[in-house]
Amino acid sequence: MNKKFTGLAVSLLISLSTVGVHAETVSSLKEKSSAFKSQISQAQQKLNETNSQKATAESEVSKLDRELSQVQAELTQLNTKLTQTTERLEKSQKELEEATKVKDEQYDTLKKRIRVMYEYGDSGYLEVILGADSFSDFLTRVEYANRFMSHDRELLAEYTQAEKVIDENVKSIAADKQSIEELKSQQLTKQQELDAKIIQKTAVVKQLNSNAATYEAQIADLEEQDKSVQELIQKAQKAAEEAQKAAKAAQQSTTISKNSGGSGKVYNSDGKKFQYPVPAYAGYQPNDGYGYRGSPISGKGEFHTGLDLKATLNTDIVAAESGTVIYAGWRGGYGKCVIIDHGGGYSTLYGHNNVLYVSVGQQVSRGQSIAGAGTTGYSTGVHCHFEVRINGQHTDPTSYIY
Repeated sequence: MNKKFTGLAVSLLISLSTVGVHAETVSSLKEKSSAFKSQISQAQQKLNETNSQKATAESEVSKLDRELSQVQAELTQLNTKLTQTTERLEKSQKELEEATKVKDEQYDTLKKRIRVMYEYGDSGYLEVILGADSFSDFLTRVEYANRFMSHDRELLAEYTQAEKVIDENVKSIAADKQSIEELKSQQLTKQQELDAKIIQKTAVVKQLNSNAATYEAQIADLEEQDKSVQELIQKAQKAAEEAQKAAKAAQQSTTISKNSGGSGKVYNSDGKKFQYPVPAYAGYQPNDGYGYRGSPISGKGEFHTGLDLKATLNTDIVAAESGTVIYAGWRGGYGKCVIIDHGGGYSTLYGHNNVLYVSVGQQVSRGQSIAGAGTTGYSTGVHCHFEVRINGQHTDPTSYIY
């Protein structure tokens, strides 16, 4: 009765320990998933902000494009006006030259008449008048003389006024031309400024597009990682369920021999850090050492991660130190394999076994029989492949068992 109670208690402890390990693993994975979701949310927020900034920048570019089109249209109109005004100015300047020439000619004519009158005095004027044949001719000659003088003065006044009007017109047109040129200069400056702004905003849009692509890739990567973690969570939960089933099955047995048919023998420590895994051949040199070697199967170079210890079929393989069995089953090239966690980051691996005496979650003692030697997996003969790992990384087992 006491033995049954003890066995039941041990099995219950194994069950609780196993569930605790898996629960902690699931909890850790869920924390990772939560962290990924938080990062995804942050990246999505940045992506939304970037897209908003991009939309604003693109709107500003469109507005600047419209302003630039308007400025270019105004420049086209100003160029047309400038061409027309220049033509008008050239025409008015030509008219001014002609009017000035005509006025000067008329002025010369008047000066000649005045000079003649001055040289001949009133007598000449009187001779012309008094030389009339009749009174009627006299009156006619007086009238004609007055008309000539009056006509000369009127022509001179008209030409002078025409010159004045044309001169004012030329000045007005020249002022218009200068005003148009100033407006054109202002519009050209505005066009240059708009061009610079469009180039700047276009560069901003390009950079924002690049940022958005980066955030989208980051989100996709995080979602992929979160998906992977979710799959691991499901596997861990399934493993926890299987471990619970294994723990329940372990409750039905109170001895290792009943569970597996092994020898159940516990070998004494030999004083080394770890118990020699094959006590029957303790002290023998390993068949193959740790490090680079030619593969006995493929012949290619490879790194041998453990020691190949001498053994014969079903020779007892024992736990190098007390701990928890975290793997017991077929494992690729290792064949039938046992992995024991000893705590503190240390674990040991035993490969190529013919029969296994332990199961996952089982607590074992130092020197306790855990398997019978064999040649399963990638093996060319019966032996025990033994590894020592620290925080999951393999190391040379030699100093631990020799």
